[in-house]
Amino acid sequence: MATPTLKSVTPNLIVHDVNKTVDYYATHLGFTILATVPEEGTLNWAMIARDGVSLMFQSLESIHDDLPELGIKTVGASGTFYIAISGIDDLYQSLKDKVDIASDMRTTFYGKKEFTIKDINGYFIMFAEDAA
Repeated sequence: MATPTLKSVTPNLIVHDVNKTVDYYATHLGFTILATVPEEGTLNWAMIARDGVSLMFQSLESIHDDLPELGIKTVGASGTFYIAISGIDDLYQSLKDKVDIASDMRTTFYGKKEFTIKDINGYFIMFAEDAA
């Protein structure tokens, strides 16, 4: 019997408004839409990607319909998403006056240069690259 191989992970983040969330990630972070449900109008779900990083967004109402036993009552995170990148200084400069910066640019004791944003749904996304 072959050992199963994990290929990728794509978080499905619960949000208030899928359309506004997709627009935020496209406008500020350069993500593009891969798929939506429905294809037009008020979206219940969407998948976006950029440079090999994929995210899915689903409305609170839609996740209640699909998976009521999940019992989600609020939108937001109890953790962070850590995205390794190159060109962190340019990304920081392009975002610093346009989005909510949760933690400013810093160099860590473990040799990373990083900063964190808080998106419009309360999710925290940390961007990091090796410090030079």
